Amino acid sequence: MISERARLVTGSYVVSDLIATAAAFFAAYGVRNVLAAASDHLGELYPLAYYLGLLAVILPVWSFVFYSCGLYGRRSARTLHTEVSRLVRAIAICALLLAVALVAAKLTFVSRPFLIIFLLLNALFVELGRGLVRAVVLENAVRRRVLVAGGQREVLQAAANVDAHRDWGLEVVGLVSDGSWSGPQNGYAYLGEYHDIPRLVQGEHVIDEVLVAPATGRIDELRALEGLFIDLEEQGVVTRLVVNFLPRSLSDVSFDEFGGIPMLTFSTAPRDELLLFVRRCADVALAAVLLILLSPVFLAVAAIIKLTSHGPVLFRQSRCGLHGRPFTFLKFRSMRTGAEALKPALAAYNEMDGPAFKMTNDPRVTPVGRFLRRTSLDELPQLWNILKGDMSFVGPRPAVLEEVRQYAPWQRRRLSMKPGLTCLWQVSGRNELTFDEWMRLDLEYIDNWSLWLDLKIALKTIPAVVKGRGAR
Repeated sequence: MISERARLVTGSYVVSDLIATAAAFFAAYGVRNVLAAASDHLGELYPLAYYLGLLAVILPVWSFVFYSCGLYGRRSARTLHTEVSRLVRAIAICALLLAVALVAAKLTFVSRPFLIIFLLLNALFVELGRGLVRAVVLENAVRRRVLVAGGQREVLQAAANVDAHRDWGLEVVGLVSDGSWSGPQNGYAYLGEYHDIPRLVQGEHVIDEVLVAPATGRIDELRALEGLFIDLEEQGVVTRLVVNFLPRSLSDVSFDEFGGIPMLTFSTAPRDELLLFVRRCADVALAAVLLILLSPVFLAVAAIIKLTSHGPVLFRQSRCGLHGRPFTFLKFRSMRTGAEALKPALAAYNEMDGPAFKMTNDPRVTPVGRFLRRTSLDELPQLWNILKGDMSFVGPRPAVLEEVRQYAPWQRRRLSMKPGLTCLWQVSGRNELTFDEWMRLDLEYIDNWSLWLDLKIALKTIPAVVKGRGAR
């Protein structure tokens, strides 16, 4: 019922948001016309037919941005404050995309006052539409009566969670004990023990669902509940099992089915294939454009390196990619040839704790190399790594294989995301941070990943590169 209700709400929100956006568009056009008639300073609008093509582009783009900002799906059922803040952020992103598109397409006929009015009305109409959805779809839906059974602490937590989602049409009928406790709890009615559930379902209590929350660690209890599950299935009662007998983790838990075999999936990395595909498309498009536009810079840097030091223009090294996949990492060479062989002799001068090696005034770096590192020009060849798919623009920096072998188990989780050209570490001080701080920033990025976060990190990278903060 939870997933079915989530799909119903999401579908209703999508339709409501599209209608609200279109209504705001036409209302803004009307308001702009009224303002033009009342003021001598505002010119007349182009005919509405000119604007309809713009609306046809706005509707799908708006839907995708709203989806990316977490306004749809099961997790959209948050507080009103969270929804409004996400909506404001989504409208801001849409406004930015719209402005870029209008400038790129040279659509000079579009009125700026119209756009401002449209964006303000859009936010207002969308929230009003969602309020109507909640009033009609959720509040007027048939309430699902839930019987909660299990360990005392677990039952109270589950019941409180059901009550917290009463706006989804859920309500607690009462509690059933696993035999370790009895009596009313926190105002909830006590209806018996596990063996009483079939009678309760058939009796005077209307029960739509049974939510079983075994005591934590009591996995042995599931065998005893097998007969109960079969009995409830025969009677057509929805049964849900709280999976609290497994160790708690940071993983996102989901239910999958593979070849008819049910599976619980635990993942600590982003798994939204649509958003990851969009990111990959953006990586390819941007990398290809930059490789073409920056080709004169590539040629100039290559010529300077060749003229000022012996050896190849590019530095190639095997690095760890997604889940440890090795790939050939590219940089403009900033050190003299044979620098890797000299690294053990400089180990005593390592200024970074942990397995990474960082050294101020590294004697292996050439004069030109210092400039390339300070300006991050040495990183430009990684655009080719991004185009190939070994890297992304944003993600944990690719690690050297020998460093990864020395990682603590928790640090290896940074390999669960494709490495990037820039990351939180890159814009937070780089070499000024400890190794553990670096690793934790990467995990923070993975746990909170979104397209919006990628964009923010990319924008913060520009001033960080200009200032050369933490670069050596």
